[in-house]
Amino acid sequence: MSKVKVEIFENDPFAGGGCCGPGGGSMKSALKLRQMLTEREELVSKLQAEFKESIKIKREVVNARKSLENYPPHARAFIAEETSLPFILIDEQLVVKGRIPQIDEFKQLINTRLK
Repeated sequence: MSKVKVEIFENDPFAGGGCCGPGGGSMKSALKLRQMLTEREELVSKLQAEFKESIKIKREVVNARKSLENYPPHARAFIAEETSLPFILIDEQLVVKGRIPQIDEFKQLINTRLK
């Protein structure tokens, strides 16, 4: 059985004047960013623990300074079309855009590919 390939394409949390960008930011915005990054990492860890060897998860930051050729061919069109970030591809198919799904929705999306 081949693994289900889950790819999460995210916006660069440090670009464009965020908490650490030009001009700095508030402690509140830095803590909010840290919480968001921690929650995403925990989500990925939970999915990997539950699905073990059935899935492969890759997270990638989309950066305007990075050439399209640096992204996988199947993702380039979505990036070039400025698909709302973050977006999720499962087995190279767009399944969610503009948000990160909650754990139960993510599990459902993965489970439909495992059958």
